[in-house]
Amino acid sequence: MFSEVQQLSMGYIVYMEDGIKLKLLEADELKKFIGGLFCGMAIMVLTAAAVSEEVRARLTPVYVNFHLGGESHAISSDESKILNHKGSLYVPLRSFANEMGGSVYYTPPTSGDRAKVDIYYEDDRDLTLQDEDGYVKLGNLDVQFALDDEMPVISGTIKVEKTIPKNKDVVIAILDGSGETLGVSSALKPNKPLHVPLSQLQPGEMIQFRNYFPYMATPEDYKLQVKLADNEDWYYDQGYVGSVTGAGGFNGFPLNAALGFSPFKPGEPIPFIVTLLNRSEEDTVVTTKPLQLLVEITDSEGKVIRTLATKPFKGEVQWRHGMMQTELIWDLKDEFGNKVPKGDYYFSILENETEGYMKGNPDKSMTFKLEWSMQGTGMFTVE
Repeated sequence: MFSEVQQLSMGYIVYMEDGIKLKLLEADELKKFIGGLFCGMAIMVLTAAAVSEEVRARLTPVYVNFHLGGESHAISSDESKILNHKGSLYVPLRSFANEMGGSVYYTPPTSGDRAKVDIYYEDDRDLTLQDEDGYVKLGNLDVQFALDDEMPVISGTIKVEKTIPKNKDVVIAILDGSGETLGVSSALKPNKPLHVPLSQLQPGEMIQFRNYFPYMATPEDYKLQVKLADNEDWYYDQGYVGSVTGAGGFNGFPLNAALGFSPFKPGEPIPFIVTLLNRSEEDTVVTTKPLQLLVEITDSEGKVIRTLATKPFKGEVQWRHGMMQTELIWDLKDEFGNKVPKGDYYFSILENETEGYMKGNPDKSMTFKLEWSMQGTGMFTVE
């Protein structure tokens, strides 16, 4: 039985009481999805109905067969529920897409928005870039170099061929004509669905990605190389060069520290994202002394509850708001191991300093001071 029907601009999403979710596509979308498949079954769109209206349907024991490129595919009602509503059969979208080599992702509704279903389908002939060990294939790549306020971006499609180890990231290196590395992207993450590590995707699944890489002029000759890299305590990402400075932004130059959160649910441990940012418009910073950043957590009365420390960092921080980031998990306990009560808590990155040099002038040693700034402070509520 259907529990809810929601109309979108391009079709309808149907919710089932047993958890099945279908998106019935317009004919032109379906044609694009299956890459020219001529399917003998009719894909019908439900007529408009109020969300509160109850619709009854029968489960029908039937095999759905479809044929493409001389190969036959089937969806069995023993495994997938085929619905019969007013003489029309409704086939589970995920089962159909998976048989076609596509991937379906459901995004739950958020405040002020509706649920979404995304379908990705690519011909392997479009996936032309592959790592040497055959874990992933990439295609439909778009590379946008930048030296101004635009962001340097690589986007495209990635297909998982083998399960990616949890201790590995997938990155794209940009090489010049002689094979020298000009820059390496941030670890590839799905554009949709959000916040899902590639290591959780199954072989055969495909997603869209959109990732940043360091600022650089467009090379005369370059090529891309996809590879798996070991997870590191500190990892690269790219900030926007138009970020605010001074009051409400950062203090100090060129290195600054900022603090944010990864998504978390109320009552769960809080994942802080600690960022080391290079605001220099001229050069990359190279630190030679290990730097450990401290995050101090206080209660509403200013009492220090807990101090967390990052793993030490030493190495390059890319110019023009290149970022090195790491994660700190607060288990909602104080320094004695007791769980803190509900209420408001405040966090702040403590001032610190490190030593190093600017990459273009390695013979000149410098002390880099990380001053207090509003980007390194904030408040959250423990519920």
